[in-house]
Amino acid sequence: MMGTAMGTNFGMTARLVACVLAVAPIARAEFPLESMGPTNLGIQYGLTFRGQDITTQNVASHETIHAFSLGYSPLPYLGLEAGLGLDRFDVDKYNSTRFRGEFGISPLFGLTLATPTLLDLARLDAGARFLYLNSEDDNGYSYSGFITSPWISLVVTPLAYLNAQLGARGHFIGGTMRAPDGRDRPFGNGETVRGFFSITLKSPSESAFLTFDADFSPSAEADWNKGPNEASIGISCGTLLGWKAKAAEGKSPSPYFPAYEDMKKKQDKMAEEVE
Repeated sequence: MMGTAMGTNFGMTARLVACVLAVAPIARAEFPLESMGPTNLGIQYGLTFRGQDITTQNVASHETIHAFSLGYSPLPYLGLEAGLGLDRFDVDKYNSTRFRGEFGISPLFGLTLATPTLLDLARLDAGARFLYLNSEDDNGYSYSGFITSPWISLVVTPLAYLNAQLGARGHFIGGTMRAPDGRDRPFGNGETVRGFFSITLKSPSESAFLTFDADFSPSAEADWNKGPNEASIGISCGTLLGWKAKAAEGKSPSPYFPAYEDMKKKQDKMAEEVE
């Protein structure tokens, strides 16, 4: 019976792990702008799987992107992002040739603009992210170029620690295919508009967040044996650091005795008059 119980527990654990792994890669990193300010610095990691058809032959290609970035909001309703990623690019077989690249260093940066929140429930935001693709295989063939992703969306906050986002996202690749002998030619993708949704969970202190995200082009297909087809899925997590706010807190009057500073000044003045 003990063996049966252990087998059952192992089976349940295996199914749970499989479910977590299945859900894990479903979002793109995004800082919760409403929780940020000049006193915060955001740090995040994101994992994204993305697929698109490229060249005039519509050959399927797939990316695996690990992104590490910093976020900062110098002004209300403005967010800036910059970081480094590792991007691997694969292209399905075409004319007996297949490309399987290695991970390459990919700089990234982004900009977000948002409207004030209406009734503490919804807002509009828009922006763009830029990633430099840089992937080369063992034979010296490479794919490189900028991937631009502008977007506009509606962000709804039904609960204090939950954001739901729905909108449209662009996906533009301006790249170069290069052979070992130095010959190159441009490549891009055909479908450039995708619908997307995301869900962001925030901790009660709003210092940590987890985002799930997915997008789909009109040509997205259900066959994902090699990864998303004309779609992307991913997960991101991060935290907001607020060292400046903490430093300021040490200089602020006690919340239990807000008149303390005024009384202290009067006391000092009275002491000077007595002297």
